[in-house]
Amino acid sequence: MAHKELMRRGQIVEPANLIFFLSDNHTRRMMGAYGHPIVQTPNLDKIAARGVRFDNAYCASPLCCPSRSSLATGRYPHQTGYWDNALTYDGDTPSWHHRLRTQGHAVTAIGKLHFRSGDDDNGFTEEIEPMHIVNGQGALIHLLRATGEGVPPRTSHFEVYSKAGVGEADYQSYDRNITGHAIKWLNENAKKHGKPWVLLVSYASPHPPFAVPKRFYDLYPPDEMKLPVQCTADTRPDHPAVAHIRDINGFEDAPNEEFIRRNIAGYCGLVTHLDEQIGEVMQTADQLGLLPSTRVLYTSDHGEAAGNHGLFGKAVMYEHSIGVPLIAAGPDIPAGASSKQIVSHVDLF
Repeated sequence: MAHKELMRRGQIVEPANLIFFLSDNHTRRMMGAYGHPIVQTPNLDKIAARGVRFDNAYCASPLCCPSRSSLATGRYPHQTGYWDNALTYDGDTPSWHHRLRTQGHAVTAIGKLHFRSGDDDNGFTEEIEPMHIVNGQGALIHLLRATGEGVPPRTSHFEVYSKAGVGEADYQSYDRNITGHAIKWLNENAKKHGKPWVLLVSYASPHPPFAVPKRFYDLYPPDEMKLPVQCTADTRPDHPAVAHIRDINGFEDAPNEEFIRRNIAGYCGLVTHLDEQIGEVMQTADQLGLLPSTRVLYTSDHGEAAGNHGLFGKAVMYEHSIGVPLIAAGPDIPAGASSKQIVSHVDLF
């Protein structure tokens, strides 16, 4: 509901603290609050129950860096020029971080940002253990559409997704560090600021590879995982654009059912891992008595195909890649509500 509309009704919207949880690669449907029958996300579901669930939320681009640039600026990639993973946010376009910091609010970012560099003024009061694009350049090879002789090879998605199963990726230890930093920040800073503050807690999960500890993987037996739509060689779309993405990602041949089910199981486990991390931060906020004066927002930068249409990854305009979860709770936000309104990341500015 717009601020002006609330004022017209005589309701004053007071500034409040904001904990902004951001994840990487979480498609909207893979969450209990959105009706998934298997995925266990009790902490995210609790936030949704306390607030509003947006059923038709979309990223501005199904690609990491352009999406995150739009989250920061409230503008679409074609408006800012941040349209690729090698052309990402560099602080030049005003962000909501800049605006709030200028107004005297503490705006702290913890975790993955995927901007150009921490040497840029990205608008935050502080960046704690940030992750930015490699060497301030990112994936330059992805700017080349051509493939074949003389073109440097790309990292194969097939190799990354082949690691799905019992194990652990570096991203998960990174996530635990983020949680630890967030809990420390809340304990040390949440009650000492004179003005409402923003804490951006940004996780790398559930980004591939979908390797997870056994306790998560065992929650989702691969042989019980439902196969995605159009995942076999005889059913997957043969549109040249979709075929091109499959080819450059190493999926020219359709993977077998074991590969697909193993990835879905690992992806579900990684979503539950993410939910557990968010739950720990929320528990601290609750113990500190912050929830009555703090809004909580959760979304992800884009989705994940997870075998649907014979694809793994994102970078296409299918619903699984552009549809993202978006839930919000806290002061002035209706509890137990849902909205069919079509919204996007640019609206969050």
